[in-house]
Amino acid sequence: MAFKPDEYLFGGVNKKNATIWAVQKTSSLRINGASNVNKFGCEITQYYSPDTIFCSEENSVNKSVTLSGNMKIGIDNFDCHNHIITNDLRKTLKSSDYPYLIIHFLSLERKPNIANGKDSLKGCVDIQLGGITHRFELNYTFEKISQATFKLNGNRDFTFSDFKLEPPKKLGGIIKVKDSFTVDFSLTLIKVNQ
Repeated sequence: MAFKPDEYLFGGVNKKNATIWAVQKTSSLRINGASNVNKFGCEITQYYSPDTIFCSEENSVNKSVTLSGNMKIGIDNFDCHNHIITNDLRKTLKSSDYPYLIIHFLSLERKPNIANGKDSLKGCVDIQLGGITHRFELNYTFEKISQATFKLNGNRDFTFSDFKLEPPKKLGGIIKVKDSFTVDFSLTLIKVNQ
């Protein structure tokens, strides 16, 4: 069988046989963190980039599913509901030098089974933040909303030091943001091909 470049995308996803999901603007992402004084949450409640995720057939050997697609999230779009915390987050994440959080989808452990409406599984992504890229395993939940609409929910704990970032400090170090934070996301996906 001859290789046809127009049938393939980067990452080894066969475009011809892939399921294609369009990420909808109702998708959201939230960062939850804490300092030695209080807790905070920063969120993006609407996603405006026209991103697409491609999902290949299962690999017959290990049953993994190859994904391809990026989400490019503007750091300056995060709202922490407090001007000082929002500015500190942007500064900590080096938004002036690296204005985007980039998530590159790589794989799922298997094809989601949503016959009962919902399925939990793991997947791998590369996350680029503050100029540093790391590979992480995420916990996902796929939920069928309608025949062509799905929710992809997930979360994971991270540390600022994962990305060689220093958590913010205030008042000469009296107030310190903890190194760990949790990211929760909810992507609304519309199946483009049938």
